[in-house]
Parts: sequence; C-alpha cells; structure tokens
Amino acid sequence: MLTAMAEIDTDNRAASAAPLELVLLAVGAAGSLALMFWTGRHQASVVLMALFTVWVASPFVALARAWRASDPSSGNRHRLLRQVVLAASLGSLAVYGANAVAPFSPRPAAIFLVVPAATWLLSVAVLALTARRPR
Repeated sequence: MLTAMAEIDTDNRAASAAPLELVLLAVGAAGSLALMFWTGRHQASVVLMALFTVWVASPFVALARAWRASDPSSGNRHRLLRQVVLAASLGSLAVYGANAVAPFSPRPAAIFLVVPAATWLLSVAVLALTARRPR
C-alpha cells in the first residue's frame, strides 16, 4: 500500500514539474524577445526584425518541443534537458538584460546572433551525448 502511494506521489511530482520548465521557456522566450525589440527599437527594417524574432525564439521553441517529447523516466536525459532549459532561459535573459543596460559592443544586435547560436550548440551537444549513452 505504501509503495503504491509513493509511486503515485512520484508520478504527481513528475507531472507537476513539466509545466514549470515550459513556463520557464515561455518566460525566457518572451523576455528575450522583449529585450531584442527594445534593443532594436530604432531599426526601420521590418524584415530584419522578423528574421531576428525567428532566430531568437528558435532555441526556446526547439527546447519546448524536446521537453514535450522527452520521457521523464529516461533519467539522466530528462535531468540534463531540464538543466539545458534552465541554462538557456536564465542565461539568455541575463546576457540580453546586461546588453540592454550596457551594450557589449557598438553593435548591440550582434549578441542576438551569438546567444541563440550558442544555445543551439549547447542543446544539440547535450542531447547528442545523452542519446549515445545507454539508459
């Protein structure tokens, strides 16, 4: 009886933890896009802003899809994905926020090219490494 209740409790914690990561990704994406729009507020090109929007949002969308597709019972893979979600969300907000306050370079838009690329590389590397390991 106690074992069955412990399993139910574990299942409930796993089920309730999933929305937290998705909320974190949504906040990270929304904050990143808001900071991008604020930094590029003097940009007249709608096409360029649309391209930046897609590029900045793409790692968050990919991580949300990976999170939805991941199996919580996969152990290390799921924990590593959780850490990548946390690093991508908080790291992006920290870097973009710092760039908004004091630009890193005379071309503040450059960071909005570098951070998504680094997030993609981190995500792919971690997921590729965990895919090769046996459960």
